[in-house]
Amino acid sequence: MNILFRIHMGKKTLYFFIFIFILQTKQIIFSNKITISTIGDIMMHYDLQKYALIQNDKYLSLFKPTNKVFLNDDLTIANLETPIYDDLPIYGYPMFNAKSELLDALKKSSIDVLSIANNHTLDHGTEVVKTTIDEIKKRKILYAGAGYNKEDGSKPIIFSIKGIVIAFFSATWDSNNKQILKNNNDPYVNIIPMNDENIIKKFCEKIKVTKHKVDLLIVSYHSGIEYTSTPIKEKENILKLFAESGADIILSHHPHVLQKIEYYYTKDNRKTLIAYSLGNFISGQSRFIPVINNKKKWVYESTFTKTAEGIILQFDIIKWENKIAITNSRIIPVFNICIFYYNNNKKQVGYKTLFIENILKTNQKIIYGYYDFENSVKKLVSYRLNEIKKLIKIPIISPY
Repeated sequence: MNILFRIHMGKKTLYFFIFIFILQTKQIIFSNKITISTIGDIMMHYDLQKYALIQNDKYLSLFKPTNKVFLNDDLTIANLETPIYDDLPIYGYPMFNAKSELLDALKKSSIDVLSIANNHTLDHGTEVVKTTIDEIKKRKILYAGAGYNKEDGSKPIIFSIKGIVIAFFSATWDSNNKQILKNNNDPYVNIIPMNDENIIKKFCEKIKVTKHKVDLLIVSYHSGIEYTSTPIKEKENILKLFAESGADIILSHHPHVLQKIEYYYTKDNRKTLIAYSLGNFISGQSRFIPVINNKKKWVYESTFTKTAEGIILQFDIIKWENKIAITNSRIIPVFNICIFYYNNNKKQVGYKTLFIENILKTNQKIIYGYYDFENSVKKLVSYRLNEIKKLIKIPIISPY
């Protein structure tokens, strides 16, 4: 072997080892990277449950069209806006109740963390708060926002994924039923009223203290005005106050329609992400009329059409040298199709949440009841997708 060849091979070897070093370094960097998916309200309206419970997969049938996203991320967070009590019948609005099989569906769909503080948590009193928690714990799903007592209900859940320590707080601004505590051992819902400065201040102090113990702090806050696409100023101020106190991600719901998502930079120069309303994810609130013509243009902007649309909000968290970065925020839009089916020869209403991309790409002519999918629903969904793009100014990605 001549000297020139040996030098040439020596360079190749050197470059190879440099390449391996870069790969290994990248592996070290991105071993502390996780992808988080967040979704809005899971609400078990009566017609929705009736439809689900006659399907082969029961409640799981509601999640199957979309759960591939959750099966492929590192963490999925949802708002469960339905109490769970097997000894009661199923109920819808205004006092919800679902069977514990719903939680089996959430578990199989890889929904990992539940916010259970909302205005419907106390629909059937504190005893059902306890049964809801019992059933969640049986399935080893993480939760926050309510507890067996005040101490349990007001604290965050803290856990670790791939070396990133996460704290998750959940609270609601109000409850439909008044919370009456006879003693400190009564089940408790974490209620933080928007108009009570003292309670808000104490909650912010908890955020500050907890932030020193974790890498990433997420707050879920159920609040606002229903069916409004613009958050009220009071809510904006409170969510930003949570960010200033140490929250990195703030997730909100209750309006049942989508609101803006923004990056907010705190006074200490931290980049936080605030979702003012994630809208509905699984619900029976859509009441749009898919037969659209010139006389029914109002349907495009109808409240009961807006309640049909939702998103999966995804983002990556990277930890490097004990610092956290929130990167690559994106959304996957979904739409809750109102359908008709027959049960015991009776025409009934059901619901199916689908990726908007799937709806718009379907070539096969699909008829739900007497609604012409191709000529009406696609037009409606296409219009609403453009409205989502105007409202939420972060990238839309494919679910595939």
